[in-house]
Amino acid sequence: MKIIVSDEADNDLLQISSYLSERSVQATQSVLDNINQCFVSLTSFPRRGSPRPDLGLDVRSVIASPYVVFYAARQDHVTILRVLHGSRDIEAEFRR
Repeated sequence: MKIIVSDEADNDLLQISSYLSERSVQATQSVLDNINQCFVSLTSFPRRGSPRPDLGLDVRSVIASPYVVFYAARQDHVTILRVLHGSRDIEAEFRR
């Protein structure tokens, strides 16, 4: 199964990287590695996340602390929809 990263999620990752790199290069790499490991695990266990019907049909989420990865699992791929800090107003971000 392959991973497809949406433009929105790609932008989220760039913002995360930019924000963290201003504070600590080491922390940046650690957080991005954690998020990447989450992506990899979804290729084997795509339905492991919690369903999020409040955010859309087939949307699920998994935690890559302190971030939350939102995705949709399909027959042959997983689409990463967003990667947001857990303290953000998630519903507002999905309405954008």
